[in-house]
Amino acid sequence: MAAMNAAALAEENRTLKATLAQREARIERLEFDLAQLKKLLFGARSERLATLPDIDQLPLWDEVPEDAPVASPVAFKTVVVQSPAKNQPKRTALPAHLPREIVVLPLSAQDRQCPACGEERPVIGYESSERLDYVPAQLKVVETRREKCACAKCQGQLTTVPAPPQIIEQGIPLPGLLAHLLMAKYGYHLPLYRIEQIFARQGVPIARTTLCDWVIQSGWQLQPLVERMLALLKQQPVIFSDDTTVAVQDRGKTRETRFWVYAGHSPPIVVYDHTETRAGKHPKAKLEGYSGYLQADAYAGYDQIFAAGKVLEVACWAHARRKFFEIARQTENGKRISAHEALEYIGRLYAIEREAKEQQLDAEGTRKLRQEQARPILAEFKAWLEDRLRQLAPKTPTAQAIGYALKNWPALERYTEDGRLEIDNNRSERAIRPLTIGRKNWLFLGSPKGGQVAATVFSLIQTCKELDLNPEAYLKDVLTRLPTTKQREIDSLLPHNWKPANV
Repeated sequence: MAAMNAAALAEENRTLKATLAQREARIERLEFDLAQLKKLLFGARSERLATLPDIDQLPLWDEVPEDAPVASPVAFKTVVVQSPAKNQPKRTALPAHLPREIVVLPLSAQDRQCPACGEERPVIGYESSERLDYVPAQLKVVETRREKCACAKCQGQLTTVPAPPQIIEQGIPLPGLLAHLLMAKYGYHLPLYRIEQIFARQGVPIARTTLCDWVIQSGWQLQPLVERMLALLKQQPVIFSDDTTVAVQDRGKTRETRFWVYAGHSPPIVVYDHTETRAGKHPKAKLEGYSGYLQADAYAGYDQIFAAGKVLEVACWAHARRKFFEIARQTENGKRISAHEALEYIGRLYAIEREAKEQQLDAEGTRKLRQEQARPILAEFKAWLEDRLRQLAPKTPTAQAIGYALKNWPALERYTEDGRLEIDNNRSERAIRPLTIGRKNWLFLGSPKGGQVAATVFSLIQTCKELDLNPEAYLKDVLTRLPTTKQREIDSLLPHNWKPANV
């Protein structure tokens, strides 16, 4: 009887311990989620820790069961990065291409008289200084007069110079105004109602609906350029992709849709797409026929692209790092030290990338450096992750971060196979950032049609920025030449081939 009671008590003790462990793991997850929400509302977005704790000094027991085996400590070299001393501000020379207005300040007759002999002194030079002024942009009217002639003897024999083709036939805007409008809306993220107010203050009231029509018509005319850019992008060996949400107004309400970005770097091409949903069929259709590497986050919708085997997945170490960073930044009293150790490993991988950039290695040199230095670190890191995962409660934040890394491990280490690949997907994330900035200003798109026009114009503007071109100058020139450009000559108007007409 006593033996049965002892066995029952032991079983009850095990059950209570298991329940307690589950509740502690749940409390840890909830505390982590609460900290994430507080950070989202009030915290900074920078992925930088002020200091990393000494790994050998902090206890590991806050996130592992009491009976878990003790892992051998991993020695890490602490790297202290000091900010360079701030340079003293220096005034740079003003650009030579700017128009210059010379203002001469003459000496008075009294100042020109020599105080010693009384003779008038000649001017021998000037003390010059340059300052920058601003001439506000202004609208102007261009009146086009087309000559016409008629025969005095033959009634009705009238000849007129044909009207030059325009982007908007029988409309009043010229390419310069359209380019300025597109740049203001999609480059500087001004809502149309603000642009309407700016024009009105210059004494030219233009209805917002009219501005919207001009934007839509210009976008449709520019669409063939972006379609050609996408075709050239799919010939590149590496494509970077990401997506973000955008609200669209529909029947008085707003609903969530998606902007996708597809970017390449040889030459720099950035193409956006707007879709009604986040379904995987959209990127699959956009990249139909592509064969090469696709670097993206671990969104399951891309799996349809990778299924055929023609496109190889390259994962993003920035995404994997971010999961450990969110845990590490909320460390209190040494908790969740595993996240700091993981960040140390990832930091060593990024140090190799910095070395490749500092040495200005080509693709083959970068590949060799990664094979020699990054591959051993990756093997050591994977073994460490697997060992640490066995010691953690299943659903703790650190266990989930480790699980994410191990689940995507083949794609995470694929960047070492080819020097043209990058360690993370920051290239496409940088391309997404202008959309998120604009979204804070114009809040939502007016219609799905407006979403596709926005994707078209964003593609051209962002590609110009990648090429260090002036987007407004490019758009003005292209909108001028596009009506008379034949389809077989359209490549000459693409940003990476573009040369101004007056060059």
